[in-house]
Amino acid sequence: MKLLQDTFSILINKAKKIIEMTMDMEEEIKSPLPLNYHKNLAKLFEKGIKINRYVYGAKKFTSIIKNLHPEISTIYVSNLENYLRILIIDKKEGIFKLKNVKNVLNIMSLINFHVLVLKLYVKK
Repeated sequence: MKLLQDTFSILINKAKKIIEMTMDMEEEIKSPLPLNYHKNLAKLFEKGIKINRYVYGAKKFTSIIKNLHPEISTIYVSNLENYLRILIIDKKEGIFKLKNVKNVLNIMSLINFHVLVLKLYVKK
């Protein structure tokens, strides 16, 4: 987990325009990312970097997440069935984390799903 957090921190610090990320809302509420990670995001926001968080899980958690970090654009996508942890920086670099994925076809379909979701929201 520490390696993943360090990698996320390195990537978000490279951002010049936009950070796009997915989130399991229940996981974030039960076991939030470290405070310094959120402070870093807030500093980047203050510098003018747009931050979009595409959230997954029970819809009832959406308002809780929005209230935790109101400066971050929070967009509800769906339940956890299609969830894959993704971080994309300036539409150029990214990282994803596999969790409970049974085979390569599922991985590819999930990645394609998220690319489609991101394209739909970026057009708005």
